[in-house]
Order: sequence, then C-alpha cells, then structure tokens
Amino acid sequence: MSAPPRLYAPGPVPVPPEVLAAMARPVLHHRGPEFRELFARVRSRLAEVFLVPGDDVVVVTGSGSAAFEAALLACVPAGAEVLCLRSGRFGEKWVGLSRRFGFAVTELAADYGEEYDLERLEAELRARPGTAAVVVVHSETSTGMLHDVAAIARTVRAAAPDALVVVDAVSSLAAAELRPREWGLDAVVSGSQKGVMTPPGLGFAWLSERAWGRSEGLVPTGYLDLRRERARQAEGGAGSTPATSLVAALDVALGMVLAQGLEARWREKERLNAALLAAGEACGLRRFASRPSPACAALEVPASVGAKRFAAALKGMGLHVGGGQGDLAERIVRPSLLGWADGHDLALLAGALEAASRALGLPVEPGAAAGAAARVWEAPA
Repeated sequence: MSAPPRLYAPGPVPVPPEVLAAMARPVLHHRGPEFRELFARVRSRLAEVFLVPGDDVVVVTGSGSAAFEAALLACVPAGAEVLCLRSGRFGEKWVGLSRRFGFAVTELAADYGEEYDLERLEAELRARPGTAAVVVVHSETSTGMLHDVAAIARTVRAAAPDALVVVDAVSSLAAAELRPREWGLDAVVSGSQKGVMTPPGLGFAWLSERAWGRSEGLVPTGYLDLRRERARQAEGGAGSTPATSLVAALDVALGMVLAQGLEARWREKERLNAALLAAGEACGLRRFASRPSPACAALEVPASVGAKRFAAALKGMGLHVGGGQGDLAERIVRPSLLGWADGHDLALLAGALEAASRALGLPVEPGAAAGAAARVWEAPA
C-alpha cells in the first residue's frame, strides 16, 4: 500500500486535522447568532495575528488576490500615481492589476531574488511627488525572497510622506516578522492558504486609519467594496454570504497560531526553512534568494539536471513541491514547510531532496542532506 501524496508547496499548504475537522461540522447560517459570535472572534484573532489588536481586519470570501484588489481600490483614487515594486511574478501581477484599473503606474524593478535599491526608490519618489501609493510584496514566493518592508516603508515616509504603503503579505503573515503599525504600513493583505494553515478561499485586508481616510474619488466597485464590508462586519454580519465553514476552520487555525505565539512561530518557520536550504545545498543545489523568505526554500538546480526534472523526481516519490514560475521554470524548485509541518517533515523532505539528486546523477554522499538539515535545525537557538 502506497503512502498518500504529501504537499510541500508554498500554498496551499497542509493543514492540521483539527482545522479539517472544523470544516466537517454542521454548516452555520451566516445571519444566526452562532456565526456572528464566531465571526467576531475570528476577526479579533486576525487582528492579533496582524499585530494590530483592536483594529478592523476585513475578511473577504475569495483569494488573497481578491483581498489585495479590494484593499487597493479602497484607498487609492482613480487615475492616481502608483509606484509598483516588482522582483518576481507576484510583483508583476500587481503591476498588471494596477494598470487594469487605470492607475498611472511606474515600475521599480529588482533582479529576481535580490533586494530593492533604496536610493533608487527615494529618487523615484522625489521625482514623482504626487505618488499616491507604493505597492510591494513582502514575501515574493516566486523567488523565495523576503523583502525588507520596514526599510522600504521608512524610505517612502522620508521621500513621499503622503504616499500609502500597500503590502502583499499573502505568504508572510504568521510566518515572518510583520509589524504594520511599527513599520508605518497602510494596507496589509493576506490569505488563508499559507501561514495561517487553512484551506484556500479567504482573504484578509487591514488598512491604517490614514488609508481609511482616503475616501474621495475611488474607483467604483461592488462585491469587493471593502468600505461597505468593513461596516457590515463591524456589525457582526457581512455584505454577502461568507464561506462559513472556512471561517470555522480559520478560527481553529488562528487559535493554534496564537497559542504557539507569533514570535515563536516566526523563529520556527525561519529555522525550518534555513535547515531545508542547507539540505538543498548539501545536494549541490544553490539557494536562490539573497534574503530567504520562510515561505519556501527556493533552490537553483544545476542546468545539467533542470528544475522540472527535479520536481518530477520528487513527485514520483509522492511529494508535491513548488516549481519555478515564468523565466525560473527550469531554474528553481520551491519546497516549503510553511503550513502544518515540523522537524519530522524536514527530515523527510531533506531525505527526498537527497534521493532525487542521486537519482538524477548529482554526486551526493548518503546522509549529507539530512545531516546538513539537522545541524541547522538542532543548533541552539
């Protein structure tokens, strides 16, 4: 009897059995008192996970992309100047979305897997004093890069004090350090299928009071009207029927995240990913990102092997990992321990990386990957 397939991709992620069990409970009516109580607790817990206790975090029935679109349209006026930072597929996605809605978009690019040049950012902003918003991806999952959003926000504040800082934190929430208030962020967006260990289908959006205050001249919207939804959710309801069973699952997952403690969780995810990167390097792969995100271990595969063949070898073992996207399709693989995972998953995945490497002709000593991972994972904190 073969083992069930194992999911080690950076989203969707494996979720705890308690979370799946919550989805199997009887469906609650979205206007009944039981769901209103549940929804209020979930929104309160989300605010804690976002590190904005007491603030409104709006839940969107849809993906993180839906929440991002809703947040952008809730605070950036029609036709406004928007500076989009891009260094991977998701930054590129927000460039396209911003143009689709008619914003005057300027792009600031960084090489894949590298940090943005803050001097260039400052110069771009000073050259465009009317910039209404700066859009940046915190954890660029397509490259495995964790951008220094705190430093980016400081640069924006100094060069263009009125510009809003809009952050895609879809794969960094509950996985990497994220402090919206302390860092001076104005919009932070995430989704259920990543660090908060819940199946796909819910998006989350937090706006600063400054961003909520930008209410004039906005692009008209309907289902994704975040301002209307904020008001309805503050009353305990929702503008449209929410995914009630997903909300029940999210409640359990958030409880587990908060019981562990955010900072402890950040450290755990960082250590798991560092150990996974070490395992890959022991197999002759190369870490791709200069500042790795805990969302995934982006590993460059030797050209003689190719990333697609490597991912296929892992799939043949029953392991699904993230592959490269776009120009990186033949260069990197992206195994991940972002979701419900621990040191046992690390050991399994390290062994699989080693087995795949040897099967594809890379000279790897038996036990090299597992040993490299263990040295990082078991090192004193």
